[in-house]
Amino acid sequence: MKNSNRKKDLIVVMMVFLNACLFASCSKSPEKILTERNGVWNATIISHRTSTGGYDSTSVSNTVFTFIKDGTGSYIDTSGVSQTFIWEYNKKLNTISYLKTNAHVIVFDVTVMERKTEQWHNVFTEIIVLDTYTTDLTIDFTRVD
Repeated sequence: MKNSNRKKDLIVVMMVFLNACLFASCSKSPEKILTERNGVWNATIISHRTSTGGYDSTSVSNTVFTFIKDGTGSYIDTSGVSQTFIWEYNKKLNTISYLKTNAHVIVFDVTVMERKTEQWHNVFTEIIVLDTYTTDLTIDFTRVD
């Protein structure tokens, strides 16, 4: 009889543990994180740029983004100037459309969606003076507040 109770206790403990693991591993979409409330995020921006002419360069910069739940935001660029932007999350496509003031729209794939971290990724190509440049852009976000 003691073995039977131990087995039942073990099964209950295992079920509680598995449920806790499942609950903890569930990630929220950016819609639940970014747009739920205003927020400040540290960002590491990694840009790897190559060209058909042999150019190959990687740059890494760090800044702080402030997202407002109305779809606006701001950050300080590498020259120390405050930049504003608008953004929108597309839940169906799992993308973020980002438009910096006086610039073009960049559509990022959201590759990581967790409670305190996110990762956005975009690859774009442009032709400059008969050379094709490809930029692989990744932004790693960590929530500050």
